[in-house]
Amino acid sequence: MTPPRRRARTRPSEITELSDAEPMSEVEFLHLLLDNRTIERDDLANQLSTRSSQLNELLGSSSWRITKGVRQLSTVLKRDVAPRVAEELRRNPRLLPLLDRLRPGITERLAPTPVPAPPTHADSERLEIVNGPYLEWVERYDTHIDEAAIRSYLTTLKHQPIISIIMPTFNPPIAYLREAIESVRYQIYSNWQLCIVDDASTNPEVREVIAEYVARDRRIVADYRSTTGNISTATNDGIARAIGDYVGFLDHDDMLRPHSLAWVVATINEYPDTAIMYSDEDKLTWDDRRFSPYFKPDFDPLLLLAQNYMTHFFVARRTELRQVGGLRVGLDGSQDWDLALRLTEAVEEYQIRHIPAILYHWRMIEGSTAIRVQLKPEAMGAGRKAVEEAISRRSLSATLEPVSEGAYNLVHFQPSGNPRVAIVIPTRNHADLLSQCLDSLEITDYPNYEVVVINNESDEPETLELLAEVSKRPNNRVLDYPHPFNYAAMHNWAIAQIDADYVCMLNNDTEAINASWLTDMVGLAQQDNIAAVGALLWYPDETIQHCGVILGINGEAGHRYKLSDKTAIGHGGRILLAGRLSAVTGAAMLVSKLAFDEVGGLDEEFTVSLNDIDLCLKFTEAGYHIGYTPAAQLIHHESKSRGMDTEPTKKERYGTEVIRYWQKWAPRILHDPYHNPNASIDDVGCGAAWPPRGRVPWLDYFDGVEFPTPRPSRYFPVNPILLAPGGEIDCKLQIPTGALDSIDRITLWVLETEPYAIEPHYFSIGDSTKVSAVPSWLHLGPITIDVDRIIGRSSSLRLRHDGETPVLIEAVNLFGRSSLRIKVEQRYPTAYAHSALDE
Repeated sequence: MTPPRRRARTRPSEITELSDAEPMSEVEFLHLLLDNRTIERDDLANQLSTRSSQLNELLGSSSWRITKGVRQLSTVLKRDVAPRVAEELRRNPRLLPLLDRLRPGITERLAPTPVPAPPTHADSERLEIVNGPYLEWVERYDTHIDEAAIRSYLTTLKHQPIISIIMPTFNPPIAYLREAIESVRYQIYSNWQLCIVDDASTNPEVREVIAEYVARDRRIVADYRSTTGNISTATNDGIARAIGDYVGFLDHDDMLRPHSLAWVVATINEYPDTAIMYSDEDKLTWDDRRFSPYFKPDFDPLLLLAQNYMTHFFVARRTELRQVGGLRVGLDGSQDWDLALRLTEAVEEYQIRHIPAILYHWRMIEGSTAIRVQLKPEAMGAGRKAVEEAISRRSLSATLEPVSEGAYNLVHFQPSGNPRVAIVIPTRNHADLLSQCLDSLEITDYPNYEVVVINNESDEPETLELLAEVSKRPNNRVLDYPHPFNYAAMHNWAIAQIDADYVCMLNNDTEAINASWLTDMVGLAQQDNIAAVGALLWYPDETIQHCGVILGINGEAGHRYKLSDKTAIGHGGRILLAGRLSAVTGAAMLVSKLAFDEVGGLDEEFTVSLNDIDLCLKFTEAGYHIGYTPAAQLIHHESKSRGMDTEPTKKERYGTEVIRYWQKWAPRILHDPYHNPNASIDDVGCGAAWPPRGRVPWLDYFDGVEFPTPRPSRYFPVNPILLAPGGEIDCKLQIPTGALDSIDRITLWVLETEPYAIEPHYFSIGDSTKVSAVPSWLHLGPITIDVDRIIGRSSSLRLRHDGETPVLIEAVNLFGRSSLRIKVEQRYPTAYAHSALDE
């Protein structure tokens, strides 16, 4: 076989002409940055010295000594007196008017919210409520709601259905009940109905509060059961009163966000066939602090067998809700999980929509599963029963393994029949690794497999001796591939010679550590139209190497939760659970031979890296799914045989493959359906995204892509363009296929050359677009310019700079020529919904 043919390299954002501008060498650029930091360091040292002198002067002054007692008294009042006054007010609210007469406004600061005492269960003490990062994220990105924009947007929507909210009640804390009802009344979208069904509460105040709200708001209706039934019966009574086209569910002590129904209606207008919607959620402490967000994936039927991730905020079309008979009695505590399982069986996947916004606050009170699901073992049992019945209805051969103290289910699918599997292992020398890998396979309990070793020009005597011995083993063979290393090409060549139902691509530096690893992979591969299955891989030090891939992580594709320790469970427990993903690593990937042949195998232009991610994306483009199961576990001694991609000699090769990956798959990379836009793509830990990437229907939103690729300087030398006042750059844009139809704005990265310069610079593209900015002199920072919809895939732009001093524009030396780092973005139209319906 001849080596694979190479195509001509592309040069995205290629600079074609410079006027009063010149590239700066990487060495010169680094010296400039060093000079900047030196100036900043010296300046900060001077400031520190000045402030220290001022502080010493203040501490030695007479006024500071005289006011010492006042400061101490203030501290005591804040620390000791104010909490005691607040506690007394909690017990005796009649003191409030008296205090307000003495000092108007003081009650607003001291009066406590009349809420129940915090949980006292021992388990609640183990909660780790982190006030810092998430609350900072909430403050910055999820507190302000633009009510005027939402109301204006809602007037453009053609379809404005009634949304019925069902709220069963039974002895809720009165303060929480009021907050729950008010959270519906505060909805910006006003076409709703609230159906409250009280399940014979023993506290008479509950009925009084409900009656008060029924009298106050005609959209609220109520039924009062004479005997206590259960939550399913009460909820079904509420569904019977519902008049809305869609029905949502709200617990009697939880809260909706003011824009929750606006999101629901926006989704219905954009996707008129929607039958089921669910949103992201977080939790509330007893004192109304938000914590524990769940940023959920798009619909995943495998994950729904493992956990009830759809529960809050859940909305279903009334037609389908009645079709499945509402909630079933006898599954209290998991009745909503059972409903989600049955409803999702009754509709098509395209009718199930995930709203990537936190629309629901789940209250944490004593004994609530919001604290820990283990606090209600009956709910855990009901959930297991609901899943087992779903497995039975779907005629699946599967068993459930409780994980994370029984909070979730790891589903083990049993293979149907006895399909043939070929385990394909490429190797070059490193007899120790290959021998270790082959020996570990002896524990495999799957009965029908063969081992195919691809020998890529091994020349060490130990390896040749081992290969000769392996070729004599039963169900083992060695194929010699006498060509330069190309992971994709050698696998295509070998797999073409294999007669098997499934092929397991396995690195020679892996070790199987549980006997059922292949059995579980084959069993999952037979479900859900899955074409490829990935495993849970560990480093030898028992930290995670792979538990699935997230598109766009660090600008490429990254292994989620990489380097997490063995106690980690991941966001929503997803390290421990089988489910769908966009991609998995080829280090241990089982693929359907039929699907592999259908998509043309591996792309041989990805010689070393990203060929596995590309294959997964080709599978999903063809209509297949990608699965992951932690029931298959191996140790991975990553890249010992070929080295790491971060080695200097391999950076440019890898960078070239990253560029091609973005050009081929940019739209998919930007929107990984199994990684929430509120979750980070800047780290593998899946924390909150700063900022979120999600589209908000009533706000201007831009969808964009960087090229040559995000963070190109990781692979190519940085040669920024020194652009003098009046200087111009001509640049040819080669936009990745399918990424954008037109461009609304362009971002470049700019650095001021003069320390502490404060005069604005003007940057313009073409004749009619201009932006004023004061770039940082310490680092390259983004400058965004609005443009008049540049159309086409290969448009040229002319960037002009006017200012007092030269600036640097970030560029990289790409294949021997300068290319700008540039981000192009397209605006989502704000009135997309009704225009789509008008068609």
